[in-house]
Amino acid sequence: MQHSSAPAPGSTAGGPAQFEGRAQFEGRVREWFGANAPRKGSPEDFSAVHVVSARSPQEYHEQEEHAITVTRAWQRRLFDAGLAGRSWPAECGGHGAPDWQDEVVAAEQARWGVSTKMFAVALEMVPAVLFGHGTHEQRVAYLPPVLRGEHGWCQLLSEPGAGSDLASVSTRATPMDGGWSVTGQKVWTSNAGCSDYALLIARTGSREEGRAGLSCFALKMEQPGIDIRPLRQMSGAYHFNEVFLDNAFVPENGLIGGLGDGWAVLRTMLASERAAIGGGTSARSATQLVGLARQLGCSDDPGVRDLLAQAVIRERTLDLLRARIAAGHTVPAAGPTTKLLYSEHARLSADAATTILGMAVTLVDDPQSAPWIERLLFAPGLRLGGGTDEIQRNTIAERGLGLPR
Repeated sequence: MQHSSAPAPGSTAGGPAQFEGRAQFEGRVREWFGANAPRKGSPEDFSAVHVVSARSPQEYHEQEEHAITVTRAWQRRLFDAGLAGRSWPAECGGHGAPDWQDEVVAAEQARWGVSTKMFAVALEMVPAVLFGHGTHEQRVAYLPPVLRGEHGWCQLLSEPGAGSDLASVSTRATPMDGGWSVTGQKVWTSNAGCSDYALLIARTGSREEGRAGLSCFALKMEQPGIDIRPLRQMSGAYHFNEVFLDNAFVPENGLIGGLGDGWAVLRTMLASERAAIGGGTSARSATQLVGLARQLGCSDDPGVRDLLAQAVIRERTLDLLRARIAAGHTVPAAGPTTKLLYSEHARLSADAATTILGMAVTLVDDPQSAPWIERLLFAPGLRLGGGTDEIQRNTIAERGLGLPR
């Protein structure tokens, strides 16, 4: 991999060429990635750096710190090259360019061995929430550090008694001088230990009000009153956390939207999360599957070739659907559809890998099988995050096919 200090694609010495033609911009972006990004399957490939596996909380913390460091450095390279937040307003760290330029960058990035998924909440959910519900002051304060790779975010949504039923959230935000005091417990939070801020859903009204009593806040994670405890998964990893809040403080300007508007903000957040999961890279495994089969010398086996073809077709179908959505075509229930396809692709590809590996998949310390074992055991989490597969199917049926509730 070469490292280029060439001018940003779509930029000139005097600033971004916002009105550059699409073909020319695509060429410039392609050239920059070719000079700066590792190929998929190469030793420098970090497209799955966000899938962290460890045997102890300490080892997990160390690997998570490595993942966030790698992601932060790559995001900063994108920012310095003028490729981050192309369509965002200048005061938010962007360039005010057409939306399609973001689509070009995202499509090109998906072709390379890179990932920004450690910043998925910060880059894909926080902007949707702040542009849709936040104040100008909040956007100016929170978004530029995100584009520069300086601040990571997580979501504090689910609770032990409120998983998919987020209207039952009981974590409470109580008014106090200068803001709110937050007490409660959250669970299944990714990246809680390495995030600077969190999108928090808490109750500001009565339980009887249900969803009408919820509000959304921007919570600073490094402060007294926040206790983060990693949760061990069946894979041995500690990807998720439970977070205990004991009089944690949120300033007045941390309220996103109005009091009681939390459900509207949450809907925006979840729609963005489903689209983000559906556009992820950790399940983009067709290339890796082909490489595995070649390494094991079984790529000409008819059964293996069938598994590889299915993976390529699934991945290409997902790519084409995402391209259709990005181009502005109407796709009913687009977010749930891409999210469902993504989680299914992850599960089926990991299962295909176990078939190709054969008995080697039972060897925990085998360098070829270990990454695929992790993906196989991580796949159920993808079927839960952003709403279960069953919820996605219901949404597709109701909003996409017009079926009755």
